[in-house]
Parts: sequence; C-alpha cells; structure tokens
Amino acid sequence: MNLNRLQKISFGLGGGVNAIKTDFFVFYLGFFYLTIVGLNPLLTGSAIFLALIFDAINDPLIGSISDRLSSKFGRRHYFMIIALIPISISYICLFLPNSLWSDNQILLFFWLFIFATLTRFFVTLFDIPHRALATEIPDTYEDKGKIMSLREGFQAIIALSHSFIILPLISPLLRSDSDPSDWLNIGFIGALLMVIFGLASILGTANLIPKLSTVKPSKKISIKNWKEIFIDIRYALRSKTLLIFLGGAILIQAGWGLANSLTFLSQIHFWNLTPNQIQNFVYIYFLSVIFSWFITPKLINTFEKHHIVIASLMLIGFFQSLPFIFYVAGFSPEMGSSNLLVFLGINMLFTSTFAYVSLISRESMVPDMVDKLSKTSDFRRDGSVSSVTSFCAKSMSGFGQFLSMFVLWLISFPSGMIIEPSLQQEELLGFFQGPFIFLVFILPIIIFLKYPLTRAAHRKIKLNSL
Repeated sequence: MNLNRLQKISFGLGGGVNAIKTDFFVFYLGFFYLTIVGLNPLLTGSAIFLALIFDAINDPLIGSISDRLSSKFGRRHYFMIIALIPISISYICLFLPNSLWSDNQILLFFWLFIFATLTRFFVTLFDIPHRALATEIPDTYEDKGKIMSLREGFQAIIALSHSFIILPLISPLLRSDSDPSDWLNIGFIGALLMVIFGLASILGTANLIPKLSTVKPSKKISIKNWKEIFIDIRYALRSKTLLIFLGGAILIQAGWGLANSLTFLSQIHFWNLTPNQIQNFVYIYFLSVIFSWFITPKLINTFEKHHIVIASLMLIGFFQSLPFIFYVAGFSPEMGSSNLLVFLGINMLFTSTFAYVSLISRESMVPDMVDKLSKTSDFRRDGSVSSVTSFCAKSMSGFGQFLSMFVLWLISFPSGMIIEPSLQQEELLGFFQGPFIFLVFILPIIIFLKYPLTRAAHRKIKLNSL
C-alpha cells in the first residue's frame, strides 16, 4: 500500500520509543549504575543482561498474540496504545535508587533488574507491533528496504537527538559527590519523549487500520488455540533461511552490545575526552544517519542485501580497529586534544555509516523472510517472525552488554567516581572497544555468505502468490 508523507513521518516517529530506551540503556545505563550509583560491574552487567533475557522471551509471545488479536484498534495499534504510560513510569523509576543504599549491593541489583525489566517489557509491547507494521505495509523487495530505511533512520536521528539533549546535563554530574537523584531530569526527558513519539505514531497511522491484514476467526486468540502461539514460533524456526539470518545477526548484536556499552567509558577514560567534547560526535552520527538513509535504498536496488551486510561488517571492523592500532603504533594525536577529536570523528563517520547501512539492510531482510514463510502458511506471521528476530538480537545484545561488564570486572575496573583506573586498565578498555570487535565480526561474515534469499528468489515468491 502507498503511504502519504504524513503517514510515513508518523510511522517513522514510532521508532523513537525504542530509540530513546536503547540509547540510554546501551550507552549510559551501565555507566550510571557503575559510576554514579556505585553498583559492582558484575552485578550491573548481570541485572542488565537478565532484564534483557526476560524481555527477549516476551518478544515471540507478544508478536504471536498481536498476529492473532482482533480489535477495533487493529492487530498492532491496540498494544501500542496500552504500552505508553507504563513505559514512562518504569523508565523514571530507573533513576530513583536511594543514595543511602550504596552499601547494599543486592538491593541496588534488584532495583536495576526490576525496573529495567519493566521498562523493556512495555517498550517491547509497543515496538514489536510497530515492527510488524513495517512488514505489512510494503509489497516489493525494494519497498521493504525503503520502509525499513525510514524506521531505522528515524530511530537513529531520535536516539542521537536524545544524546544531544542529555550530554550537556551529564557533564556537570560527573563528580565524586554526584547523587543518583541528580540524574532524574534525564529520566523525565526520556519518558516524555517516548510518550510524544509513540502517540504521534499511533494517531498518524490510525487511518491505516482498515487497510491492514486481519486475522481469520479460526486464528484469533482463545483458550483452544493458545498452543498455536507457540506453534507459530516453532513454524518460523523451521526456516533454514531464518536460521542462517539469526545466526549472523545475533553475533553482530553481541559485538555491538560489547562495543557500545564500552564506548562512553573508553571515550572518557582511555581517550581522555570530556562529555562536552563527546557531544560533538553527535553531529558525526547525524551525518552518518543521513548518509546511510540515502545510500542504503540505492545499494539495495543494486546489490543483494546480504552482500551489503557482509561488505559493511568488513568496513566496520577495519575502522573500529584503526584508532587503537594508531595508538599502539604511536601515531594517534595527543589524548584529549582537538586533533584527537577530529581523528576519532572521521573514523566514527565511516564506522557508524556502515553500521546503519548494515542494520537497515538486515531489517529489510525480515519482511522478505515473512513473504517466504507465508508462501507455505495459511496466514501471515509478521509479528511472530519479527519477534523471533528481535528475541535473538536482544538476547545477544544483552550478552554483549553483560560481556562488557564482565570485561570491566576482569580488569578490575573501579566502580564509583573516587578511584581512577590505571593506564593498563584504560588500554585494555580501548582494545576491547576496538580491535576485539573486528574479531567478533569474522564469524557473522562467514554465516551471511550462506544466506539464500536473493532478489530473484523473492520476486518469484511474490509472483507465485498473485
């Protein structure tokens, strides 16, 4: 179906709900609890990882239920509506651990675990149906690439805007006497933005509800067919194409989970940058989003999607490693200097551009796989397939975040703001955030070489379905 400009913008804004949560959870949540709250790195990583596992388990269930739901608000919008207010409440609670609990590590662990879990659950309740919309709306191989470019582009821009807003607020809070409650305004900002973007997406796409696929009476949720929800998931996992995709995608997410969780720490402690200097990287990210937004659909029109992913990973690995290699060789600019900022910024431009290209390409492969599965099914399982891919991505991204905290624990990286890390600890931090990621990406490159669903194969599927 064709969307007008307002509908496209409204749909894209919905990605902002997940974008803001992800931006804070990936880059700042571990830092906040490790350095400001003073939670042990291993406990911080465990709480974040367990919350993400619980969230990932919910994905297939929510996806399948949304496939089978029948309501006047449609299969997808119903969940998007009921999720918004709980998202904001649970997110704000993350910023409310009592400073008097600093000596009670177990209490802090459970506080982080409970509200990280609730925040992730309600964001998932919104985001999985929203992702499923992206598979229902477009028809062709190329159109699916365009709609995913729209969603991921908006997600990236909103996440960057969020960082741009909060980084100046974080800068004066990086002191030894900083209290967790000082960060509460950051929580309010994120919660408000998630509600605004979510509501804009719901209202702006509500007129699409009558045009979207509806569920057959026999497939609706009932006591009799609850078991079919799990059959949906099992059915999706029978696909060799999907399994190959998942094998590659989850390893990519694990690598990015590790790299992103260490980014803010490495920029401050290894490269000796200030939050005000780091804020300049937001402009670089904006440029990379714009570049990827425009070039990815053109690349998809010319090349196979999985070939784009492979080439992107090779380039990402190279540019992610380059700054640390220059440091070891003695060629990098002075730590904390303006020249270093430019040097890192250039590398970041290439790294983040191809990271977004890879992400958009992978996301646009999901609707293709739904089309292939639907060829042998009695109804479309957009939510089930989207949720399975989301489940694996979240699980391994969470594992990457846990691995980052495990690395910090392994190198005895200090928690709190009082004790400074040693030079050796800082260099190990730089290595795991840089060259180690290239090593992680080698295996998914090999896996994606075996991905079978090409442009020609997808066109054949669509022709046979007519």
